[in-house]
Amino acid sequence: MAVELYHFWSSVCSVRARMALEEKQDAWESRYIDLFQFQQMTPEYLAINPDGVVPTLVHDGEPVRESSIIIEYIDEAFDGPPLTPDRAIDRARMREFMRYTDDRFPAIVFPTYVKYILPKLKNRWGEEELRKQADRRPIDFYKDVHGRGVRGEISPEEIERCDKSIEEILDRMETMIADSGGPWLIGDRLSLADIMVAPYFFRLLALGRNDMWAEGVRPRVHAWYDALNERPAFRTAVEWPDETGGGYEEVGLTTAR
Repeated sequence: MAVELYHFWSSVCSVRARMALEEKQDAWESRYIDLFQFQQMTPEYLAINPDGVVPTLVHDGEPVRESSIIIEYIDEAFDGPPLTPDRAIDRARMREFMRYTDDRFPAIVFPTYVKYILPKLKNRWGEEELRKQADRRPIDFYKDVHGRGVRGEISPEEIERCDKSIEEILDRMETMIADSGGPWLIGDRLSLADIMVAPYFFRLLALGRNDMWAEGVRPRVHAWYDALNERPAFRTAVEWPDETGGGYEEVGLTTAR
């Protein structure tokens, strides 16, 4: 049973897929796609993912796309500990939160692009080439973010709105953990809801925003992250190396706690 994952080290969506695979304890083969070299837009990769995004899971030759769909597929298709709750109502709550997180995905994209991705890209490419690559992106959302980022058109007000949206996600998590009795978002079993949002925290840590879940601010989310940080699957997923570059440190960021 061949399992291949096309992924990139710091992509939050790739982290989701890696964590789900590791939680299920499945063997998989890495197919590394360097986003800073625009390998996601080569004809070979576009043949399996026409949107030019990572990750893509390929299982027995069949591609599965979109990280929220990929992690559900991993749970359904492979043996290992279940990543969905037993009760139907809890599965509904899990999927509600997954949809909620997906809908607010731009909140992590904009500050990431300004503070991390664009500085890394500028270390490798000139502005003219970056503009060309922006125009090549198949998805309008990424074309817009990339293009406006290169032109310096992403405003501090937009970043502030992103921060507010992330705060709303964390507030919902605080309530969910309280209602479920914890330690996870849906009770005492880690689920796809936790995996869906887990990569945000490592990215926010790199961006210097771990104050958002300080113990005195959101104590339940703080405890949730401490428990998450102890899981080998999470550590493997987030600590995948920057295979062709200098990690977060290259642009003055750090994931040291």
